[in-house]
Amino acid sequence: LGQFLSNRETNLRYLALESMCHLATSEFSHEAVKKHQEVVILSMKMEKDVSVRQQAVDLLYAMCDRSNAEEIVQEMLNYLETADYSIREEMVLKVAILAEKYATDFTWYVDVILNLIRIAGDYVSEEVWYRVIQIVINREEVQGYAAKTVFEALQAPACHENMVKVGGYILGEFGNLIAGDSHSAPMVQFKILHSKYHLCSSMTRALLLSTYI
Repeated sequence: LGQFLSNRETNLRYLALESMCHLATSEFSHEAVKKHQEVVILSMKMEKDVSVRQQAVDLLYAMCDRSNAEEIVQEMLNYLETADYSIREEMVLKVAILAEKYATDFTWYVDVILNLIRIAGDYVSEEVWYRVIQIVINREEVQGYAAKTVFEALQAPACHENMVKVGGYILGEFGNLIAGDSHSAPMVQFKILHSKYHLCSSMTRALLLSTYI
């Protein structure tokens, strides 16, 4: 099957990826499939046929484990910048699931989700951005980092509304953890959030008003 991945025939490449997806979920063949990771990443990036690219994404998701999660998640994030619109939403969900499932360091998880919002904000569902907030609320060790990182992300000239929502939640709850620095003093946090207010929907405005309180 590994040899078929570089076959000239598109259908054979597709079938090889599809078959390897099934093998990747078995404990007996998972490691053997992982040996082809680099070729599968190339298929995701370079393949002309969108259905083959989709199958490569599915295979990367299936072969992911704790040992290669950071590399696969990063490759998926890189590809998302130019990915076909038809597969973006599914890719966002896959990246979010892998990042949460295999995170050993939750600062990495926070970085991944904020990058997802930055790269593909329109395709980040409510469940994805709400989940990062749940995790930050329940993990004290990552709260200060999340506040600092989202504060920095909000300084971008163009900010997706999902980033404003996450920023509103996290700074409302944990902005005090970075308030000692003059660059992120309470008034600075307020001004940066309020500068986005007029661009937002009524639901996000309501969230921001709670943040101000």
